[in-house]
Amino acid sequence: MWLCIFMGLGRAEAESAWVGIELERGTHGGVGVRGVVPGAPASLTDLSAGDEVQSIDGVAVHTAEALAQAIRARPIGRRLTLSVRDRSGAIRAVVLAPAARPSDVALARQRLLDRPAPSFVLPRVGARAGEATEDGLVAHKGRLLLIDFWATWCGPCVRALPELSALAARYRGRGLDLVGISTEPADRLLPAMAQHAVAHSILSDGNEGTFRAYGIGAMPTLVLVDRRGVVRAVHIGGDLAAVEASVRELLLSEALR
Repeated sequence: MWLCIFMGLGRAEAESAWVGIELERGTHGGVGVRGVVPGAPASLTDLSAGDEVQSIDGVAVHTAEALAQAIRARPIGRRLTLSVRDRSGAIRAVVLAPAARPSDVALARQRLLDRPAPSFVLPRVGARAGEATEDGLVAHKGRLLLIDFWATWCGPCVRALPELSALAARYRGRGLDLVGISTEPADRLLPAMAQHAVAHSILSDGNEGTFRAYGIGAMPTLVLVDRRGVVRAVHIGGDLAAVEASVRELLLSEALR
């Protein structure tokens, strides 16, 4: 299976110690907590979005990379203590034990599978006169939605474009829509779209917000969302036969209800 690593997420090595905290710049000299991965060691504590980590085992941390490196250096299973400031300014200690970082596939499924798909609204690239200039999750309510997270510099992503278009065409009449999301600007995406005759909606996630909401660490990542907006399958890599099997399975399960 071929895939490309999306370095914007600061992916750690799979065998490293990991606690499942999504980090951002802090506002009080520490490291902000943007979110906690479901099922991760941090999810067993009271850590939540809006907290700010001030130190790890008594050593102050000021950047997300410094905190991530400190956690990766800890032995798996050995408890560590974070000093955490909440939104009100109160300081508390959070004790947790790192686990081995899951694989990209396992982590994506742990985060997304059988959960409501994170909502998004993004600008459409190359929208023609009379077409919507934006697209998003809500626009596909009541239909199946296959989301392709890709990039023009990712060879497997580009090679998959014609097959994805064909797959979408085969199942469009049965309620399947396809959108592609890239972090690249329109002037990078338009030539690739023209070269590969891309007919589906391509969206530009310039600030990487949607990539982060879906936890995209490798590409291509394909996320299948059911008619109620719940994620039913996550595929990483270019195995489009497996993607089509998930589409068929979801359609069959709907028919049997």
